[in-house]
Amino acid sequence: MDFIIEIVVVHSIVFGAACYFIGVNRELGPIACAALGVILGTIGLIIVLCSRKVQQRGLSEQLQLYKSLFDNGSISQDEYEELKCRLFENKSSNKSFI
Repeated sequence: MDFIIEIVVVHSIVFGAACYFIGVNRELGPIACAALGVILGTIGLIIVLCSRKVQQRGLSEQLQLYKSLFDNGSISQDEYEELKCRLFENKSSNKSFI
């Protein structure tokens, strides 16, 4: 009986971890994906793999977003300049700040 419990626990941990790391790039998010993996196992992994990927914005799209936020008053001139500087500093890593 203990052997079955160990298999179930290891199965949950493996699928939870796999779904977590796949979920980092999914709209569901890593925590929800990990929960699906732990609870549903293989089916959870299939659901995570079928979920939508997060859309990565290009440099020009991010710059336009920041400019529109500045133009409509959502961010100040200083915040706009800081975001712009961070964007150009990290353009090779494709990180989004908003």
